[in-house]
Amino acid sequence: MQKKVHKLKDFSFGDYQLIAIASHQSDYRLSWALNQKLNWHLTQTDDLTVKPGKGLNKQYFSCFSFYDQQHHAYHLIANKSQEGFLMPSMTNIDYLLRISGGYAPEELEPVIRKVRQIDFVITAFLLTNLKEKDKKKFTF
Repeated sequence: MQKKVHKLKDFSFGDYQLIAIASHQSDYRLSWALNQKLNWHLTQTDDLTVKPGKGLNKQYFSCFSFYDQQHHAYHLIANKSQEGFLMPSMTNIDYLLRISGGYAPEELEPVIRKVRQIDFVITAFLLTNLKEKDKKKFTF
């Protein structure tokens, strides 16, 4: 008897955009600066927990979150932890800003511009064309 295999096509991992941020400041200092610059209210939440694969230990990444009245969600997530990197292919990126709630990539340009204006931010840019395994890490 042959097994029947079903594959999902055009499966969306969520309605979110990712902004990569390089900054050598601590997570709480960056979240404070984002709050000041963008009039947000990021507060520390539970760490993002990722199990990278069989035989590997769980990884914990600090996370700051804010939800606005228009049902947008903002999550500042550290790319580094003591266990390794959330995005190993991007070791030069310190933080990832996950924004969900229906933003189109071009609508985020003003946000990216303001993030870049923060004194201790080296760079910020929109991440596109992520691999499927990386997209899965940000579905929560």
